[in-house]
Amino acid sequence: MAAILSLTESQAFTALRAMLVGILPANVPVVQAQANRVAEPQAADFVLMTPVGQRRLGTNDTEFGDNIVTGSIAGALLTVSAIVQGALTPGALLLDTTGILAPGTVLGMQQSGTPGGVGTYAVTPAQTVASETIYAGLRSDLVPTELAVQLDVHGPGSADNAKIIEGLFRSGYAIDAFAASGFDITPLYCSDARQIPFVNDQNQVENRWVVEAEMQINPVISTPQQFASQVAAKVVEAAPDYTGP
Repeated sequence: MAAILSLTESQAFTALRAMLVGILPANVPVVQAQANRVAEPQAADFVLMTPVGQRRLGTNDTEFGDNIVTGSIAGALLTVSAIVQGALTPGALLLDTTGILAPGTVLGMQQSGTPGGVGTYAVTPAQTVASETIYAGLRSDLVPTELAVQLDVHGPGSADNAKIIEGLFRSGYAIDAFAASGFDITPLYCSDARQIPFVNDQNQVENRWVVEAEMQINPVISTPQQFASQVAAKVVEAAPDYTGP
C-alpha cells in the first residue's frame, strides 16, 4: 500500500513556471531542464528550471483521521452516499465489519462530488461491494521542505530577465503569485544573479545568468492507518501457585 504525496515536484514546477511566465516578456519560454534528446527552445531568450536540492525545515507534523462513511464499490470506483464522521483523503485504508471489503483496499483520488465528502473515489483493488458502513483510517505526515531550483536565464536579454526574476521573487508579488497557484508553496528567497557563459553543442558561447530560487513546499504524505472502534477486555486469573514478584 504505497504512500500518497499531496504536493509533487511536478506541481511545484507548475507553480514556479506560472510565476515566471507572468513576469517575463511574452516571447520567453520557461521549461524544465534535464530532458534527454530535447533541444534548447528556439527562442533567443529562454529560462531552464533545474531542481538542485531539498532540505527539511522541521520534524513531521503528524495527524490521524478515523473517518466513517456509507458507500458502495463497483469495480475501481467507490460511491460515497453519506459522511458519518470526518472527511475522506486519498491514501486511507478502507475497512468494514462484514469482511466483504478486500484486504488492503486503499482510497484513491476523488473523481466527483464535494471535496472529501459525498461523491465518487478511485479505489484499489477493484471489487464489488454493496452499500455498507466503511471505515477510512489515515495517517498524515506534513513534511515542511525547502526546495531549491536553479534558473538558467539564456539569451541576449538574460541580464534584464534575471534582474526581473531576482527582484520580484523577493517581493510580495511572488507570495501572491504562488498563493494563486492553489499549491501549498511559499517563496523564501533567491540568490543574486551570476553571469556564467554557456558553451553550446556548436562550441559557441551563449549569454547565461543563473539565479537559484528557494521555496518552501509543504507536502503531506498519507499512509493507511487502522483504528479500533472498541476494545474487549477480560480478566485472566493467575495460576494457583503464583506468589508474585
